[in-house]
Amino acid sequence: MGVQFGIFDHLDQRREPAGKTFADRIEFIKAAEAGGYRTYHLAEHHGTPLGMASSPSVFLAAVAQATSTIRLGSLVYLLPLYDPLRLIEEICMLDHLSGGRLEVGIGRGISPIELGFFGVDAEVSAEITTEAFDVLRKGLSNEKLTHHGKHFHYDDVPMTVQSVQRPVPFWTASMSPEGLAAAAQAGMHSAMLGSPEMIREAVEVYRGARPASGTEVLQGMYRIVLVAPTDDTAERLARPAFKDWFDKLEQLWREHGIEAPLIGALREYETACEVGALVVGSPERVVDELSAQIEATDVNYVLTEIAFGDMTHADEMASLDLFIDRVMPNLTG
Repeated sequence: MGVQFGIFDHLDQRREPAGKTFADRIEFIKAAEAGGYRTYHLAEHHGTPLGMASSPSVFLAAVAQATSTIRLGSLVYLLPLYDPLRLIEEICMLDHLSGGRLEVGIGRGISPIELGFFGVDAEVSAEITTEAFDVLRKGLSNEKLTHHGKHFHYDDVPMTVQSVQRPVPFWTASMSPEGLAAAAQAGMHSAMLGSPEMIREAVEVYRGARPASGTEVLQGMYRIVLVAPTDDTAERLARPAFKDWFDKLEQLWREHGIEAPLIGALREYETACEVGALVVGSPERVVDELSAQIEATDVNYVLTEIAFGDMTHADEMASLDLFIDRVMPNLTG
């Protein structure tokens, strides 16, 4: 299988009515579908301009009705903020509304501030996530749900609406060796962050933990991408858009006087480019950069965040079109 592509989206706030942002993004996703993207992945955030999709299921339901082939899902549902029984029901509804196109990313969330808005202690979020995932798998594979754990209790609950897909595909964004090994054992797809060296190490950990009889999974590399006709034009557009996006990424941490883990090194545009997290340039330059990173990491999936920061809708659509027409065909082999 050659390299496949997904759209990753924070759906960060724009200086415009939210309804316009949502409508423009659906148009963007439809163009990605027409261009051959496999999946649209949506982040979940709360109380921050970094993410306007505080209820991913609501936006994904709208996307499902506007598209027909592109797969779609959360990356990730923040499991400590959900009653897993309620989430099972949402997942099954979305799988039907999309005609069996749902991909479910799950995690605990990186921000203790966002968890704290809901009264969730970050110190116990990992064990809540582990138990909630166990409940999800039980509920999605049985006609009735029974579970007695530390955080959740259910007795013989009928699973009235069951998923179209059996099983529903799951994704992880974990980069810890323990998280990657657990995801590999569970047959989950993975979205990996960091430098090519970090991602290559994560790929090796993941593959080393995969059962020999396991089915093929996607191991994805996340990159912010902007393509323009020339390198100069691409940089002129990318610099302010990246700064705007990064300011949103840091806002909650900055307001609470907490150093955000892992992301501080990317504050500078040049650094983000040097470590490969930000790929900017003409189609030829982007092809060269992504080709080198795919070879270095040995991933089989690339998640591109193309709509970000304060870019205009016209500019993000133009970047997407160039990626589809002049970058993607040179990377899929």
